[in-house]
Amino acid sequence: MSLAGWRSSSVADARRRLASDRGADITFTSAVAVSLVLLYLVGRRQWFIRDDFAFLITRNLIRTQHGIDAWLLAAQDGHWMTPPILVYRVVQNLFGIDSYWPFLVPTMAVHVLTVLLVRAVCRRCGVTAWTTTIMCSALLVFGSGWENIVFGIQITYNLSLCSFLAVLLLVDHGGRLDRRDVLAAIVGLIGLMSSGFGPFFAVGAAVLMVLRRRPWLAVAVVVAPQALAFGAWYLKWYEDPVADTVTGPRSQVPAYAVRSVIATFEGLAGIAALSGVAIVAAIAVTLWPGTLTGPRRLLTTLWVTAIVMFLGVGLSRISFGLDSAGVSRYRYMGAMLLAPAVAAAVDAIARWSPNGRATARVVLGTSVVLNAGLLHTLGAEWSNRAHEAKDTYELIAGSGLAPEADQTLHPAEFNPDVSVYWLPWLVDEGALRPRVPANDAELKRVRDALRLPAVGEP
Repeated sequence: MSLAGWRSSSVADARRRLASDRGADITFTSAVAVSLVLLYLVGRRQWFIRDDFAFLITRNLIRTQHGIDAWLLAAQDGHWMTPPILVYRVVQNLFGIDSYWPFLVPTMAVHVLTVLLVRAVCRRCGVTAWTTTIMCSALLVFGSGWENIVFGIQITYNLSLCSFLAVLLLVDHGGRLDRRDVLAAIVGLIGLMSSGFGPFFAVGAAVLMVLRRRPWLAVAVVVAPQALAFGAWYLKWYEDPVADTVTGPRSQVPAYAVRSVIATFEGLAGIAALSGVAIVAAIAVTLWPGTLTGPRRLLTTLWVTAIVMFLGVGLSRISFGLDSAGVSRYRYMGAMLLAPAVAAAVDAIARWSPNGRATARVVLGTSVVLNAGLLHTLGAEWSNRAHEAKDTYELIAGSGLAPEADQTLHPAEFNPDVSVYWLPWLVDEGALRPRVPANDAELKRVRDALRLPAVGEP
């Protein structure tokens, strides 16, 4: 064989290996490694913010004043969050609060695990290895859902979602009750107790089991414990001041759900103009008779779960307006549920046009790049907001002016759980390093934050 022929043969072999399922798997492994680098870059400057302090301060205060049961079971904005509360407490006991990393790593780890489960769902839905790889690479760096990646407290949502996907994979089989169903019941309870999304996901598990015509005993074993546990918790502990004071018209709840779906597909497609096409294609492949029965059951379950979830969120959050349907935390939840339908639609194009599938994969590849950029940008903005509050706290702590202020005042309004009273505790725990104001501008910043008059004013 000539040198030119040998080179041509080697290139052809390399292309075949890359195009194979093994090539896709190796590429995805590389994508995970690259995504971990990006996660480190966006996570290294994060700091405690907003609901983090609800767990670190207010929730522990509840334990002291009302007991362990209230600490673990009292609702926060309508959410039951026992497992995340325990995670935060264990991390706090082991590592203290002088660094945010120990609190952020569990959230990021559950995020990566969630993507791996989405990958397993895609494959079970018959999606090709390469389309699955590209789709899940976008989810690994899903900047459209940045909150659930860089905000530690979002382990609440992530645990519920991750548990649900695991439950789907466990109960997606025929035959009688077996140990997979028992394990699904346990995992489902963890998800139920982690956030307000638990009940929606219990519905999704029941839908899949009914579609698979599983025995009623199996359905009961998986779903009944969740229903009973949630009912008991709801009667004793549930409260949601936001939902109880809804001012938005409930007639707009369906529109809220539609907005959520559109926002989800905008994030998945990466290009807003393509979201409508992606929605139609994802619905079509789910309903198309040519889709195999097993994948169609899974895709239908994911669609039903997403719609029920968005309707439920809309019922309690419509007062924030329709635009709130597109916030990143909801985009993240919807994307992880509906990504398999988008991936299946991309592969379905090959039935009519192999080039069409290649084009759709290029669009998904573009989404990877766009979402990675969003994650970096929005993660930086979030960390800047957290550090702005931290700088204010440290200047107050070093100014000596805190005793003159109202101890119930919140120097950074975005952090309603941090009052002036708690700043010495944050210093003692190593979260803050007091700094003496170095100039008039910093001194004014302190006085403004403490609502104190300027020097020389009465």
